[in-house]
Amino acid sequence: MKWTALVGFIAAVLVLGTLDATAVAAQAKPFVLPVSEAPGPGTWLLAQPYGNTTGAFLRGDEWYRAGQRLHFGLDFSMPCGTPLVAIGDGEVVAVSDLSFGSAPHNLLIRHDAGYISLYGHLLERPLLSPGMRVARGQPVAMSGDPDLTCVSRPHLHLEIRSLDFRTAYNPVTLIEADWHALALVGQFRYPMFQQDLDNARRWLTLEEQPTVAFGGEALNRYAATFPQLERIFAPANAALLQPAGVSSTSAWTRRQLAFTGCCANAFWNPTEPNLVYMIDGASGARAQLSEWDVVNVAPTGIVTSAPPPLRSPDGSHEITLSDTTAIVRRISDGMEWRIESGGAVPALSTDNAWLMYARTGTAALPGEPSPRTTIMISRLDSSETRQLADAPGVSAVWLDATRLLLTQRTDATTSMFVHDTVTGSTDGLVTFDFVRGLSAAHGGQYLVFYLVFQPDPAMNGIYTLATQPGAVPVRAPWFGAFRWGGGDSLYYVPLSPGQPQQLWRYDIRSEASVSLTDPSTTPFTIANGDWSVSPDGTRIAYWEASDLTTWLLEASPAS
Repeated sequence: MKWTALVGFIAAVLVLGTLDATAVAAQAKPFVLPVSEAPGPGTWLLAQPYGNTTGAFLRGDEWYRAGQRLHFGLDFSMPCGTPLVAIGDGEVVAVSDLSFGSAPHNLLIRHDAGYISLYGHLLERPLLSPGMRVARGQPVAMSGDPDLTCVSRPHLHLEIRSLDFRTAYNPVTLIEADWHALALVGQFRYPMFQQDLDNARRWLTLEEQPTVAFGGEALNRYAATFPQLERIFAPANAALLQPAGVSSTSAWTRRQLAFTGCCANAFWNPTEPNLVYMIDGASGARAQLSEWDVVNVAPTGIVTSAPPPLRSPDGSHEITLSDTTAIVRRISDGMEWRIESGGAVPALSTDNAWLMYARTGTAALPGEPSPRTTIMISRLDSSETRQLADAPGVSAVWLDATRLLLTQRTDATTSMFVHDTVTGSTDGLVTFDFVRGLSAAHGGQYLVFYLVFQPDPAMNGIYTLATQPGAVPVRAPWFGAFRWGGGDSLYYVPLSPGQPQQLWRYDIRSEASVSLTDPSTTPFTIANGDWSVSPDGTRIAYWEASDLTTWLLEASPAS
């Protein structure tokens, strides 16, 4: 795109104005959290926020049609039997009235502040009766599981409605909590919110979500959207291993990168650590994918109309679907390969020599038995096709050019294996219940994940694991949000609600942590859990909560 056109696009974006991230909370919020315990892997975590979430977009017609296809409450992930408290003073108006949904049991309280709260998916009928008074912080119920298993989806669904029950409000704007800290870890999908590419800045924050009118028209039937369904279901392969650009003595600073109000969900070029991509556009115009040079602090041009295409780990091949056929195109010369994948999104190995795809008969809803899935690999020309697995609940991602991580989930139990395409061997790694956040390091030599709600509380937390037979998981001495900083290190932000956010680095080999930023000199607050590390680990692009703009945390060059 020519520079003159880019300038015009930027001018159109600037007329959007500045989003005011503090407009909502000028007055004290009337309610407290429904759980008195502090958040953590053994107590509770924020799973799905209110509003235009990616999960609601995916299941809008199945679960959320009555609520304008939005998630009209907050989901807090927690073990069955977690004590729940009243968010404010009020009077019980209904107990286990399933005309309001949220089985197997629910509780509705009319609050003196002028709202109705609904506690859903409770373990058992609360020991309360309509007309009883409750006080803020008083125990009122116990959390449960909508599937009645306590291993499928144990969580609390909390709504705040109008007094006539017809309207649902965003609880984030009414409950006092450090929502930016809570959003860092625990969420089931990233990004949190579904983006309308014809109104690219609307409904992308925890605070700015629309009020739901039950029975009203759908609010999110978008002509173009990000992430696309293909991207949601695409395997999350390990990134390429890049030379580290930081050392333990690197000094970290911060600076604004993008225009004010731009942009959610920035992501990096997989091989060029100075290039980052953002989606933005004026209301009523199709959003564009722009490339930014972080060294010169300027956009280099428009890459394409959004959404961005799916690409191979090194960015050299594009992947598209046409009905049940997957098309892989080499960008340099336009060479194409067509693979009958049954509609599955294929993933390329890190050397672009092999494809992997998962054929699934049906897409099961949470709470239903996992569908039978067949994992296939083949050369790009469909030669040497092999079946690696055929069982319920299996999935796979490439670790490197020859190895895949296979996982199988049955109820709450996740088993991990490594398959070597050269030897044909499949070696077991570990099996755990309630595994979250599983991710492979750059180059695939390590995994990271966290365990929640373990019978032994000492087992809860972050674990790293080498992807070699016989490797033993190592529990990290911290808990919080993490991103890979390379092949053997993690950047993390501890989960510390009420405290300033701080960046740390964890070395897997030495099991040592180093503080990288001082809140007094390098303050930052990540919004929506939205942060991304450059391929060489030298920079972090994040959405700053104070102005909803993309900023950089960056290290001085390695010595």
